[in-house]
Amino acid sequence: MTRGVLVRWWPVVMLAACAPRPAPIAPSSAAGAAVIVAPVVAPAAPAPSEAEIIERSHAALDAYDRDDRATLSEVLAPGFIRFDNQHITERDAMLKDGTDAPHPPSMTRSWKDEHVYRRDHDAVFIGRAIEHETGNDSHGNRGYEGWYLLSWIRDGAAWKVAQWSWQPNRSSVERARDMWNETYRQSVGFEHKPNRLLVDSVRGVMPGAALDIATGQGRNAIFLASQGWRVTGVDISDEGLRIARETAAAQKLPLTTVPADIDVYDLGVAKWDLVTMIYAGSSEKTVERIKPSLKRGGRFVLEFFAAVPGESGGFKPGQLAKLFGDGFEILRDDTVEDVPDWAKDRAMLVRFVARKK
Repeated sequence: MTRGVLVRWWPVVMLAACAPRPAPIAPSSAAGAAVIVAPVVAPAAPAPSEAEIIERSHAALDAYDRDDRATLSEVLAPGFIRFDNQHITERDAMLKDGTDAPHPPSMTRSWKDEHVYRRDHDAVFIGRAIEHETGNDSHGNRGYEGWYLLSWIRDGAAWKVAQWSWQPNRSSVERARDMWNETYRQSVGFEHKPNRLLVDSVRGVMPGAALDIATGQGRNAIFLASQGWRVTGVDISDEGLRIARETAAAQKLPLTTVPADIDVYDLGVAKWDLVTMIYAGSSEKTVERIKPSLKRGGRFVLEFFAAVPGESGGFKPGQLAKLFGDGFEILRDDTVEDVPDWAKDRAMLVRFVARKK
């Protein structure tokens, strides 16, 4: 066949290949007759209601608590993945530890804040669980609180769990502690030298008792200690305080560290000759609590980001001067563009120093 003939016949061949194939014909018992046999297709499982998704999610977790391998094998999808505490467990591993004779549940569980998000082919259950272990009444059963997420998918004529995860319920302070611990472990993203405003503000000042709020890894507290100040550093970061203590010990400097949330830490009354608030937020409540903690002649030194339209946090021009209007001498109140100690290469900053009369 020539190239031209091949080109002319090619569309015909393609059309023939793509044409629908006839259904298979089975012989009939009647002479000369044939019956077309349609393929059998299982009906699609209807999408469960929200109440059914909640009920099935509870049941799946209950089966896990009872080590009920038979029930779990029915409810877990072929590609099931569980992700808890940074650990991945696949379907076979989930079923391996089960039993053929389920036992009483290892956990009691109550629920609140349950949510279901449904579509035609999948659904997601999210619920907050309050759990208590069982079987250790003599020593006491531990309790847990956290969030479950179970993802359901359509699997043929059934609905099965494709993924589940558990996230412990943690307070905002605990989450912040984790974040700051990781920050100080990485040891990047911030200035390691003492704050320039603080250095300038205590030059020539008689040392006394100093409180360094949000002391972190201790860069400012250790500088103050080197200048003769009796320093207490407060922070929620265990890692930051560890670094501060080790650095102070290496330099043979006295330093008291306190692991505490500044929102609940007792600042005292007329206790400090210096209180620093260097990149420690913009809470007016904290500022108001600091004012009575200063001795007469005591100084307050703050540096933080200036308020920017459209962004949360920061101090507005004149905001701190207004807070320190009575009983204080304002030594410095600047809003400048400069290199901050944290987070950015350039930013608008507030630098504020006041002395108690």
